[in-house]
Amino acid sequence: MSFFQKWFAERTVPFSWRRIWIAVIVVFLVFGIGFSGLFAHAHAYRDQVLPGVRIADISVGGMREAELKTFLQDMNDKLMGEGLRFSYEQGGIEKSFVLYPVIVTEGSTIELLRLDEDAEVARLLAYGKEGSVVERAIRAMYTRVRPQTFALSTVQADKERITKEIQSVVHAYETEVQNADVSVTRLDPLEYAITSSSPGVIYNYEDTVGRLIAAWSQLSAPDVRLTTRVTEPIVREPDVEALLARLPHVFDDGALSITYTDPHTRQDLSWRLSPDRLREWITVQKRDGEGFVFGLNRDALFAYVTSTISEHVNVEAKNAKFEINEAGKVVEFQGSRPGLTVDAEKMVDIVNEAFIQRTLHDEGIATQVPLEVMQVEPDISTGEVNDLGITEVLGAGISDFSGSPANRIKNIQNGARKLNGVLIKPGDDFSAITYTQPYTLEGGYLPELVIKGDEIKPEIGGGLCQIGTTLFRMAMNSGMPITQRRNHSLVVSYYNDPANGLPGTDATIYEPAPDFRFKNDTGNYILIQTSVNVDTGKLMFTLWGTSDGRKGHYTKPSVSRWIPYGETRIIETTKPAPGEKECQKAYRGADASFTYVRELPDGTKEERVFESHYRPLPQICLVGVEEKTQCQETESGAGCNPDEGGEAPEGTSAGSEEDADTLIIPE
Repeated sequence: MSFFQKWFAERTVPFSWRRIWIAVIVVFLVFGIGFSGLFAHAHAYRDQVLPGVRIADISVGGMREAELKTFLQDMNDKLMGEGLRFSYEQGGIEKSFVLYPVIVTEGSTIELLRLDEDAEVARLLAYGKEGSVVERAIRAMYTRVRPQTFALSTVQADKERITKEIQSVVHAYETEVQNADVSVTRLDPLEYAITSSSPGVIYNYEDTVGRLIAAWSQLSAPDVRLTTRVTEPIVREPDVEALLARLPHVFDDGALSITYTDPHTRQDLSWRLSPDRLREWITVQKRDGEGFVFGLNRDALFAYVTSTISEHVNVEAKNAKFEINEAGKVVEFQGSRPGLTVDAEKMVDIVNEAFIQRTLHDEGIATQVPLEVMQVEPDISTGEVNDLGITEVLGAGISDFSGSPANRIKNIQNGARKLNGVLIKPGDDFSAITYTQPYTLEGGYLPELVIKGDEIKPEIGGGLCQIGTTLFRMAMNSGMPITQRRNHSLVVSYYNDPANGLPGTDATIYEPAPDFRFKNDTGNYILIQTSVNVDTGKLMFTLWGTSDGRKGHYTKPSVSRWIPYGETRIIETTKPAPGEKECQKAYRGADASFTYVRELPDGTKEERVFESHYRPLPQICLVGVEEKTQCQETESGAGCNPDEGGEAPEGTSAGSEEDADTLIIPE
């Protein structure tokens, strides 16, 4: 054997199964430790947001439920405080204003932007937790390596109010599109003129609200540049000229009447649209497939139907209402009655179409049309008074409105009156809004003054949250399942719990949302009775029914933290007289909670924790100042002359300079 063969033989390891098994075990140990670490990593985040999860550029990975909720509430409060900022150009001048998205009335709050923190917390905590253990483990590691960015998905905007508030500032700079039209000034002899068409310039409100939501969803204070769009006229001068030959004929058949026979009195009613009224309302319209025709102004016609006609026809549907007499017996005090209402939209179509036919035909023209009405059935009919099964008190709720202004007290009395005697069917979901609306002067509610913008304006319906709060406590003390409840945005003394004077057991109402709702799951009818004591300031609602053995109660609310309201905000405005000052009070924020306990007939106990976040609001004061004039300097640096401002953009009108920095704020 040569030297090399000997050397190689000494170093060759003989085949051994033992060595192979050792190697396999080592590999399994390595992989086992790796997978164990992976699973342990995923398990560690079972109650936390996965690592690497972000909202916009803010990391929320690793946050637990309470921490994440507090974070979102604080960020939402911060955005509320900073407000919605808008800028626009008018007449060559840069202008801006701030809209604060919460309007405070006496004991009520109107939120223009809302975030559902509970839903966001649930969504972020659930992300990546679906699937098998292996899938969850891999996803937890993946998000650490590749961060995942989310936007908030539950931001809701009150588009109607936001648009209204923006319009109150910039509407003076808009121009409505003008269609070419005909203006008839006299019928005998016929005299008329053609009015010219012109494009309109309006702001993009829909787009603006969308951008507000997008910014808020990224936890960013909205700073929106308002843009305009040009709308072209539909009807132009040649379109009107082509119709003029038919103009004398549309008045040949004279007046157009709307007729109606009252179903109860059999009285015949008629409303005559005279030729002169038709002359005032005539307008040129585009008709699909038939070019242009003479029709009637739809807005004027709708206003006529809903005011002049409806007041003689509309009858409000009434539910049967009942009360408990001194002997504890259910007796009826208001019979049910179906209602009638004019179908205004349909009537506008019918009357307009009847007039349009005068453009298209000379024969068979209608000179009268029947009124269209709809019957509205009551929710509770008189016949349901039998076998109600109402025998005892299930529970009651109280609240204190002492010190309320006169109009607020009147509103509380009005809401309580509407609820008194309300009967709720088995299985029904009771809605506070349904039974207390409409929130109008006609509905019995009075306005109260609030600081809104840089002036004081009336808002109707203050006191409704007193109604919602009392209903909430009544429903809990009666053991009813709560299906919808949202706390008030601010800590208002009217709603502090009577047990310890702390916030947490209130419920807000604001049309169309939020509502307060509870379900009648007793299997029998239940009845609401209300009591308003103006002398003591006590509001009490009692729920009657047939006990099935259930019990309901709630713990005293507790406050986990109080949030300071910060420094007073001063707004200079020309609305009050110079030197005058109008202020709203400041509100501390708070986080409160309590537990609602239902003990059911089968012995089961249900516990539900209600958590409430109340945002802080500093004192806001309007201070009257002298009106200031603002102008734009010329390129040459010439002095400021109020009459030397830039020209308004084509299609807009110049507004007053006092709007250069307008603030819309809550009381």
